[in-house]
Amino acid sequence: MPEGSKIALTMAEGTKAFVGTSASPFATATECGIVIRNFCPMNYHSRDSIPKEATNLMYEKLEGKFELLRTNDAFMDYVNARLQACWKRTRGNWSRYWKNNGGKTNPELARSKRKPGCRQEAWDHMCDYRELEKTQKYSDQMEANRAKQVNISRGGSRSLANHTFQLTNPETHMPPSPLQLYHKMHYNAAKQGWLNDDSRLAYENIIQHKQVAMEKLISEGTTVTTSMEHGIEKEAIKSVCGRKKTIQSGWEVGVGPVLRKKDRWMKSIAKSTQRDSSENEVLRNKVITLEAEQKRDKDKYEKMFKFISTKFPDFENTIATQAVDEGDSDNTI
Repeated sequence: MPEGSKIALTMAEGTKAFVGTSASPFATATECGIVIRNFCPMNYHSRDSIPKEATNLMYEKLEGKFELLRTNDAFMDYVNARLQACWKRTRGNWSRYWKNNGGKTNPELARSKRKPGCRQEAWDHMCDYRELEKTQKYSDQMEANRAKQVNISRGGSRSLANHTFQLTNPETHMPPSPLQLYHKMHYNAAKQGWLNDDSRLAYENIIQHKQVAMEKLISEGTTVTTSMEHGIEKEAIKSVCGRKKTIQSGWEVGVGPVLRKKDRWMKSIAKSTQRDSSENEVLRNKVITLEAEQKRDKDKYEKMFKFISTKFPDFENTIATQAVDEGDSDNTI
């Protein structure tokens, strides 16, 4: 890239995710992770409790390589979500290191074996938190919950929105169907095939739901379009794999985190988060010019109407009477 230029980030329409070639370098495993590990104070038990000064510093470090649209709430909300994911992953790595060194059975031993690259103050703070009875109960419950997960995915750190972007046909610009995306996330032909029996059974149930819905529409004489078929597949995945509470949860099965109607930044979201192009600027100027002309014409009409009314006092009554007569003539059979 030219010297001084920065990498642009594009947000998928209607979805809280960056897509394109710049999404992966920005995501969890790379730039955001580096910024979190080097500049984020880890002696806090939640991401929201981190001081604003530290967050602004992380923004500045990211702006060294990427274009951050600081005034776009939707854009920055996803940036914060990526930083949150990296913060959570870093804390998780520390917790695993603490457990692997006897943290649950011998906390003092784990405390003495500080994780490489971790500051002593932050490590002591994390050990204090892990040794709390409340934290241990919460950790055990989360482990039990994760063990119940059966319909796992092979999507990796790349978001579902970015997988969809990568699978979109470059010639027709047609995105993959929800069923194709589900198959890719749960089936690996080069290895074991289906990740597990639950993924395979869910896929078969999704196909059955789709067939029932398609047969119903065909029997009613409805011509099923591609967009309608994709919608049927989407509803089938929801009914088999998850709940339909997208407005409340902000998560949609087969899509991931989505924009909610009640989100505070919905008004600022746009189809593209890139800076305005010259074409958009020209169109905006045309709209402004047309609005100004319309206002001038309106003012001119009002002045003319006022002048005629002054010279001919019965002008308004004549216009009103003529309008009524014309209306009566229209209703005459």
